[in-house]
Amino acid sequence: MMQLESLIIISCHSLTSLHISSLPKTLKKIEISDCDQLKLEPSASEMFLERLELSGCNSINEISPGLVPRAHFLSVHRCHSLTRHLIPTGTEVLYIFGCENLEILLVASRTPTLLRKLYIHDCKKLKLLPEHMQELLPSLNDLSLNFCPEIKSFPDGGLPFSLEVLQIQHCKKLENDRKEWHLQRLPCLRELKIVHGSTDEEIHWELPCSIQRLEVSNMKTLSSQLLKSLTSLESLYTANLPQIQSLIEEGLPSSLSSLTLGDHHELHSLSTEGLRGLTSLRNLYIRSCSQLQSLPESELPSSLSELTIRFCPKLQHLPVKGMPSALSELSISYCPLLNPRLEFMKGEYWPNIAHISTIQINEEWL
Repeated sequence: MMQLESLIIISCHSLTSLHISSLPKTLKKIEISDCDQLKLEPSASEMFLERLELSGCNSINEISPGLVPRAHFLSVHRCHSLTRHLIPTGTEVLYIFGCENLEILLVASRTPTLLRKLYIHDCKKLKLLPEHMQELLPSLNDLSLNFCPEIKSFPDGGLPFSLEVLQIQHCKKLENDRKEWHLQRLPCLRELKIVHGSTDEEIHWELPCSIQRLEVSNMKTLSSQLLKSLTSLESLYTANLPQIQSLIEEGLPSSLSSLTLGDHHELHSLSTEGLRGLTSLRNLYIRSCSQLQSLPESELPSSLSELTIRFCPKLQHLPVKGMPSALSELSISYCPLLNPRLEFMKGEYWPNIAHISTIQINEEWL
C-alpha cells in the first residue's frame, strides 16, 4: 500500500476543523489554501513535517506548537485574522506574508530554536520582533523584513551573532533607527540590503568589514569612507542615491568585482578616477540613469568581462577604443542616441566591438 506523503486542501469553504492527530504519520507536506472557516484544533500529535503551508485561512487567529504539527518549513500567507504567532522550537524556515493583523511574534519556549531563516512581509501591525534573539535564535542566519512600517527597533541585546544575510525594505521606523542597529557587532554578516520606502534621514552608521554584498536604495547618506572600510566587499548595488556622483569620484572599494548603478538621475558621467582603482571589477551594470551622457573617455578597468547598459536615453558616447580585452559580453538596450553607432556591420562603433564574443543590442543578439 502506498504511503500518503502530501496532503493539499484548497478552497474547502465548509471545512471548519482539522484534527492533525487523525492524519497519517507518513505525511511530509501539508498545504491548506483558502479555507475561510477552518480553525486549527489542539493536538497532541507527534507528527513532524518537512513543510506546512497555510494560505488564506482567515479564521485562524493563532499559531502555536499546540495547534500545528512540527515542521522544518512553515509558511503562513494571507491569514488576516492571525494576531499571535509563537515560533515552534523545531522550525528551521519561517515565512509570514500578508498577515495584516499580526501583532505578536514570540518564541514558543525559553529554549533555543533551530530557526535559520525568518522572512516577514507586509505585516502592517507588527511592532516587535522576538525578544532575546541572541539566546533564543542562535542559528538565525537570514532575516528579511519587508513592508513592516510599525517595527521601530531590533530587540534589546541586538541581532544574533550568527546572522549572515539581512534585508530591510520599506520599514520606515526601523530604517531611520539604523544607527542603533550596531551591525558592526555581527562578525558573520556578508549580505546587507536596505531599501527605504520614503525620505531617508541623514544618519551616519557603521558596518562590519565582513560584508561581501551590499544593496542600498533611496538613502541620503552613504559615505565613501564607509564603503572603503568594507575591505571584503565584492558586489555593490546602488539606486537613487543623491550623492552617487561624488561617491564614484572619491573612489569605490578596490575589492569590487560587480557594480550596479540604477535610477541615479543625478549621474551625468562616470569619471576615469572613480573607476581606475577597480582592478578586480568584472561586471558593470548601468540602468535607468536618465542624465548619464558618457562613460570614461580612457580605458575601462582591464578586468571587466561584462558591460550592460539599459534605459540611459542621453548616453551618447562609449569608450570603444578603450574596451578591455577581457570583455566577453556587451549588452546595450534602450539607449537611442547610441543606436546608429552600434548598428551591425555599419555603425561607427562596430569595428571596435565586433570581436566581443557576445553582443546584445536592443534585446537582439548579434
